[in-house]
Amino acid sequence: MSDYTIVHDAIQEADWFQQLADELAGAAISRLDDDAPEAVLEIASYDRPDIILLDGDEPVLVVEKTGHVPTGKNPMQRVARLVKAAELGVPGVFFVPYAAKKHGENASKTNLNYRAIQALRRIEAVNDTPMLIPPWPTDDDYELVHDGSEDELIGRFVTQFLRNGCDADVPAAEETREQSERGAERILSEYAPYEQPPNSVAIERTDDVVARDDGLPGGSFRTDRAETVVCDFGFRTRRTDPYIGAQFAYDYLYCRTGPSVSDRDRNLVLHMPKLDRETWFDYHPYKPGNKTALWYACADALVLSDDALTDFDQFRQRDEGRLDQYR
Repeated sequence: MSDYTIVHDAIQEADWFQQLADELAGAAISRLDDDAPEAVLEIASYDRPDIILLDGDEPVLVVEKTGHVPTGKNPMQRVARLVKAAELGVPGVFFVPYAAKKHGENASKTNLNYRAIQALRRIEAVNDTPMLIPPWPTDDDYELVHDGSEDELIGRFVTQFLRNGCDADVPAAEETREQSERGAERILSEYAPYEQPPNSVAIERTDDVVARDDGLPGGSFRTDRAETVVCDFGFRTRRTDPYIGAQFAYDYLYCRTGPSVSDRDRNLVLHMPKLDRETWFDYHPYKPGNKTALWYACADALVLSDDALTDFDQFRQRDEGRLDQYR
């Protein structure tokens, strides 16, 4: 009998994943819920990935899959579903189209946000844990392939990974990296500004940020960091995706030097200028089990129209990377 368990967020994803490798034919299938093993809840403490594969009681692989057209920040929201795995030393796979056709009145090819690729590369490097990004193939019209051939590369990787004792150092991983690099180079050649932060993200002198925003410094915001990354999120109502995932991407792209939120060479500030403190807490309370809790998981400060929130110690991840009380 197999020692593998496929923990899923949706049963169709478990069915898809199980058919990728013969070694998974006898795997148990389990839904990700509050009764899941502690190690599974740990990985899901930022966001719920599509698949968490267990070998016995040990998580060995996390997989996120999306066939959505990769527009704007949307791919960035998936980063939160993989970053916790990397911080815990569990390899991850993000199966995503690098280009796909956007339908509608202005139908056109849409590229994957290059910064999502770079963020996962940084997550891999900082945590010394493999993060693979196999491209979902498309046809000549940039329609996603759905004939089964789209799974060949990821299927080879999963098979080799399992046969290699759940070690990601296999030929299919290198093939994936080569395809990923070619796709990333093409995207960058078509839109060079991806090499720089987006217009909503600025790298500023910390002294200038402190002078401008009342309530700073405080909490984990540090004036001995010469620079601060300010992410300007201009929404007016309750929002989670894609912003809460994007904050993790921007953290690793422009701030992070190690696996803890304290391991930064720049401060990370989220700026919500269209929300005051009262409205913010009405819309985004720290509520364990709700995505709104993730607003307090990553940044050094949240700057609102009338206040700056910096005291997140009671919500912070512990040394091993767990968000206290978050389910």
